[in-house]
Amino acid sequence: MSIDNDQYARIMAQLKEELGDLADQLDQEVRQGRVVSEQKLKQEGQYAARASRLAETELPPIGKTDVAVIPYTGDERIELIRRMLLTLAETMYTSRKVMLDMAAAEGMDPIIRFGDPELETPSSIDLKAETAQTHLALEIVRDLLSDDGASMEVSR
Repeated sequence: MSIDNDQYARIMAQLKEELGDLADQLDQEVRQGRVVSEQKLKQEGQYAARASRLAETELPPIGKTDVAVIPYTGDERIELIRRMLLTLAETMYTSRKVMLDMAAAEGMDPIIRFGDPELETPSSIDLKAETAQTHLALEIVRDLLSDDGASMEVSR
């Protein structure tokens, strides 16, 4: 599967709407490109073009210990998105699971309350329910983003 710029832009627009700052961070990393060594440039077939551009601008050639920044391909950009979403889902589940396990180990109520009941109506989080929800979300994300070629474009 090869991803073009329009597809990437649509995916990022949806992610920015849903995830805000996280999507912005990912987009910034994609724009910065990836750092590769001289050997990797040769393996990817980009060494000659890069060396030619350096020669045209009268800069020294790329040395064995030098690195270069090259743009991500469309497929690499999608892989970054896939890994970010999987990591986000895994982190959400794991953090709640750890808190639930700690509460159980300490004999604490799995419902966390926030706020001062004398000043406001406290809000609360039920760690059992949150852990179950995020576990389900993690499984859905894993299924949607598995390596079996599933499409990143999710219709609403």
